Amino acid sequence: MLNLLNKDVIDLSEQKKNLRKKMLEKRTQFSPKRVQEHSTKISERIIQQSFYQQSQTILCYMAFRNEVDLRGVMEDAWAQGKQVLLPKVNPADRTMKCIQVKQMSDLQPGSYGIMEPLDDSTKVVPPTEIDLVLVPGVAFDLQGYRLGYGGGYYDRFFSPTSSTPIRVGVAFPEQVVSDVYPERHDQPMHFVITSTNVLRTVHRS
Repeated sequence: MLNLLNKDVIDLSEQKKNLRKKMLEKRTQFSPKRVQEHSTKISERIIQQSFYQQSQTILCYMAFRNEVDLRGVMEDAWAQGKQVLLPKVNPADRTMKCIQVKQMSDLQPGSYGIMEPLDDSTKVVPPTEIDLVLVPGVAFDLQGYRLGYGGGYYDRFFSPTSSTPIRVGVAFPEQVVSDVYPERHDQPMHFVITSTNVLRTVHRS
């Protein structure tokens, strides 16, 4: 039985690895124009949602390697007086903290070459005070599960506070697939938003 369980784990890991490779290769083929056009549509969809309009503290992310660019959402949030947060990760223990930013000049290159906020302890906001989290990913399935990059940062972040912030996966249409092979520890999104659809999952009451 133990050997069968180990084989299942290995098979699952291999399936996720193959899907991650396939999806990342597909995303790298998107032209800058296409990325920007879809990012604009996705940002507009997010801004139209009641959960966004009702949220005061929002965790965004800075796009990297053809991810959906959410700077339009950040600009709108600042204009409306909302609190915008960005993650700062610690590769040593694979954790991340959320730091308030008020303008793009508050950022600098950080881990993995991604733009991050300055490490200012006075601007760190605990997860329990966040209303909405906009989450990047390699792929999402129809149940809201997310395939990430393998670091587990968001899963660790969500785990102790999974019932608090609204979790929204942000993706291009091609990134929504039938199955991302979720594991027991994976935390599903409440919504997945693309340029063509707003998917409300069964995990949101």
